Amino acid sequence: MNGQVQAQRQAGEAAVQAAYAAFIRHTQLCAPCRKTGADCAAAVALRQAWRDAKSEVAA
Repeated sequence: MNGQVQAQRQAGEAAVQAAYAAFIRHTQLCAPCRKTGADCAAAVALRQAWRDAKSEVAA
């Protein structure tokens, strides 16, 4: 793997980790998410962003 490909892969993995962290942070701080155990609309969007980032890395 050359340097450019490695840098792109690392950037993709960093995006996945950032998206996951945003989702987890939200669910920890959001009262409706904590109290009901179900994702609110914002959490659903954050989860989808995480899934999209994972799909980009896998492609």
